[in-house]
Amino acid sequence: MRRKTFSTILTLGITAGLLASCGSGESADQQDSAQQESVQAAAAYAGVVKTSIYVKGYEGGPGVPKLIIELEDAVDSVDPRGWQVMTAGAERTVTDVYTSDENGNPQENSNFIAIDMETGFNDETFSVVGSPFTYNTTTSMNEWSPAYEVAIAAPSITIEDEDYSLSITEDAVNNRISPDTDLFTARGTFSGTYVNPMTDQEEELILSTAAYEPEELAEGEANPLVIWLHGQGEGGTDPDIAILGNEVSALAKEEIQSYFQTDDVTGAYVLAVQAPTYWMDEGDGTNGNGSGISRYTEILMDTIDDYVAAHPDVDTDRIYLGGCSNGGYMTMNMVIQYPAYFAAAYPVCEAYAYYEYERNSDGTYVKMNAEATGTSSFVKTEQVWFTEEKIQAIKDLPIWLVQSADDPVVVPMNYMLPTYQALVKAGAENTWVSYFETVEGTDSPGTTYLGHFSWIYLFNNQVTGVQDKEAIVASTDAETFGFEASNANGGGAAAATVGETTYTNIFEWLNDQSK
Repeated sequence: MRRKTFSTILTLGITAGLLASCGSGESADQQDSAQQESVQAAAAYAGVVKTSIYVKGYEGGPGVPKLIIELEDAVDSVDPRGWQVMTAGAERTVTDVYTSDENGNPQENSNFIAIDMETGFNDETFSVVGSPFTYNTTTSMNEWSPAYEVAIAAPSITIEDEDYSLSITEDAVNNRISPDTDLFTARGTFSGTYVNPMTDQEEELILSTAAYEPEELAEGEANPLVIWLHGQGEGGTDPDIAILGNEVSALAKEEIQSYFQTDDVTGAYVLAVQAPTYWMDEGDGTNGNGSGISRYTEILMDTIDDYVAAHPDVDTDRIYLGGCSNGGYMTMNMVIQYPAYFAAAYPVCEAYAYYEYERNSDGTYVKMNAEATGTSSFVKTEQVWFTEEKIQAIKDLPIWLVQSADDPVVVPMNYMLPTYQALVKAGAENTWVSYFETVEGTDSPGTTYLGHFSWIYLFNNQVTGVQDKEAIVASTDAETFGFEASNANGGGAAAATVGETTYTNIFEWLNDQSK
């Protein structure tokens, strides 16, 4: 036991100035008065072992809705009044404080204290308030923040009938608890030697993987496999970045898992694959434009084959491939390169170009200016990249695309709209599009996200309606291509119907697709 007593006024002073505006709806004077009384009454507790951050995936990225303090002594009770918290420089609103187990679940007479906090989306940073991620502007990738400072000031906890105050300032970035990433228990890498498509030289490549493998599937002999490919910002060597960056954990949770049925067995394997750079990297280490072949094409196919070989209960007639943005590009690239392998594809805001783009003599893309970002920074030509040969390769493959009309990153009229029109004009029947007006959130009601974030609709299980194929085939409009964006109807006023079966959403449809 280590409960040394120091001047509580001094220890609380570390955070008092920063946190004066946090807490209840009382006036600042009332809070100060109440806190001063508590400070005078309670000695400082000196047995804090560590503070952990509870990381959760949200539709806008990862957030920290809970802190968990580990103490040397069991706590009798906690007074939730007057707790003040700051994480990563952001003042947080505390909603509850209670004794818990090491993972933050309520538990009496414990050495752990959990602090629940409100979360919200910051429109200026395009991230959840108090996010543990930092966006690297040089690589355009998300990373774990190099530091995540937590400051806590608490008036009163009771240990063995004695009251103590708490004052904590700690870098907790490496003390992480995340049930969302813990769902993906099978971690690994796949490596090999491949020819770089830009240099024609051999190179060593490595992809990282994380898989959700529900125990219930042990009873099945032919289980579906759902594959997810991340966007531009989630590359690297830590699959947790890919899982949390786009709330991929939703694929492993009950609501979506319940759609996958095989006889009496419910559920599907989920395999998240991570590239060290970008799926749209054509060989020079930069993010391309989508009118080329990824340097990771062969190794991704080998990675998937390796996983399937290690899991003989995977039904090779029910392997589904999807991803967002960069991963949407890679989804289209893979089904074009290996059209007979996959049972269906579900690309979101896919960045597989319809047109070709100008290149320099070394094969790199010409940019409007060196600082420009996004697909709009490249110089479009009138040469078509999504050729008749590619159309014929995939027109009979079941595909369900998702995008928002206000996407400023992957502009629909240069990518998905003409691609889909070309497919349906070629006779694609089991091919669908859900096309939204804007991206509206549910985690933070009233939040309108950047139009590129249409994966939110997928993970929120809100992709239900589809576009009118006949209107798209008949359209001569080079901007709308006959599409009518719709939020109210889940992406379109029509319904996906195959034969005599009409599907209520994308996952019900996906489960039914088989080679």
